[in-house]
Amino acid sequence: MKKLMSLVTIVILLSIYGSKNDLNLNFGLNKKESKQKSILILPLNNGIDEKYMDSALVMLKKEFPEVKIIVGEKTKLPKNCLNYNESRYRADSILVFLSDIKPDTIDKVIGLTSSDISTTRTLIVDGESKTYPDYGILGLGRRPGDVCVVSTYRTKTLETFSKTTIHEFMHTLGVPHCEHKLCIMQDGKGSGKNMIESTHIHKECYELAMKGF
Repeated sequence: MKKLMSLVTIVILLSIYGSKNDLNLNFGLNKKESKQKSILILPLNNGIDEKYMDSALVMLKKEFPEVKIIVGEKTKLPKNCLNYNESRYRADSILVFLSDIKPDTIDKVIGLTSSDISTTRTLIVDGESKTYPDYGILGLGRRPGDVCVVSTYRTKTLETFSKTTIHEFMHTLGVPHCEHKLCIMQDGKGSGKNMIESTHIHKECYELAMKGF
């Protein structure tokens, strides 16, 4: 594993709610002048407990030490991200929102929240395929894409949360689910068991992630 990156840049966003054109933020980055890749960590709604934030940042810095990590202010999710009875937030709608507000100078946005999130999910139950229209999840990321979201709502431990953050982030880099035993990129198939049992990032998955960046 690579060495920990020595510093996390904390950036206070003056106004993050709205279109990315309204934001007019560049976080001190200029893509024409710097090849360093950047991740914006965006706390959503009430954000997450500091210890969960720290666990995610430590693991991101450990696995991707050359990436610039920026932490923004808490950002309220719009009502159109809520599900049909407004009991939780639709992860796919959150991804659309994050993509819309992502500054052009930022490569990836990771939304972190303590709110419950869900998506439509098809799983194999007793040998049969079953579709759940509003299935609660730990996280979701576009593959490949520029945004992902992770929630602490169903997370049992700090380690599970930080692993899930890495898992969804690597999806944005084009990494699919992995069949290698105990790899962090395994498909939990709705149980989250992969995040609990995983011990490492398989070499092939890591190499694919580097190509995606």
